[in-house]
Amino acid sequence: MTYDPQSKQTDASVAKNISFFQGNLQAYNTNVQELDTYAAIRASINQSLPGISRLLDIGNGGVFDYDIGLVHSIVALDLFLDDLPASYVCPTNVTLKTGSALSVPEPDESFEGVLVVMLIHHLTGKTVSESLGNVRRAIREAFRVLRPGGKLVIIESCVPQWFYLFERSAFRPASFLINKLLQHPATLQYPVSLLEQIIEEHNSKAEVLPIPKGRWVLQYGFKFPAALTPVVPYRLVAYKPDSVMPHRKADLRHE
Repeated sequence: MTYDPQSKQTDASVAKNISFFQGNLQAYNTNVQELDTYAAIRASINQSLPGISRLLDIGNGGVFDYDIGLVHSIVALDLFLDDLPASYVCPTNVTLKTGSALSVPEPDESFEGVLVVMLIHHLTGKTVSESLGNVRRAIREAFRVLRPGGKLVIIESCVPQWFYLFERSAFRPASFLINKLLQHPATLQYPVSLLEQIIEEHNSKAEVLPIPKGRWVLQYGFKFPAALTPVVPYRLVAYKPDSVMPHRKADLRHE
């Protein structure tokens, strides 16, 4: 496919993300369905879906981390969904579409809900600045396709500020080594406060909820003891501003 020329996600990042998640579709799906941390993530997503009739799932990867029966119609978007194996069975209420989170191939204001699960840290550029620009672009695209009053749900693995400072300083050499030595693409994880700030740039206030970790998480594709990593999954819920529905921001405090 053709990628937006303004995208700063590197060709290496795009290629590695496609290769890893396409090539490990079944294994990743098994981990998402079975590991305890992902059970908590699934429950948290399910809590946020009622009331959404048409959902855009950005970065879906062919894997559903939630009960698809809670939504009438789902468009699942990722870089390789036109090239899934012949054995893949697509749910009847789901439409698969190939496209980038940085240039969503959907019209403005066309969804009641947008879901972004464990994608933000994969949108890496050549530098930390480019990577952060990608995050801003992805969130801007998510708000663009939301109807006024529509709900944005982000599930993301976040790190403390001190670890983010370490990641920033080591990003270039670490990315080079990871892309050379591992199948999994290089990533950059952010403090949840930084994601809150980016959402606020769209005149919206996010409800932020930490998701309890179980015994296991996935780190660079490997099953890893949750107690040994500073990563914490969070759910952020925000609404696209709507002058007709000003109660939405107040709702965030009570969900």
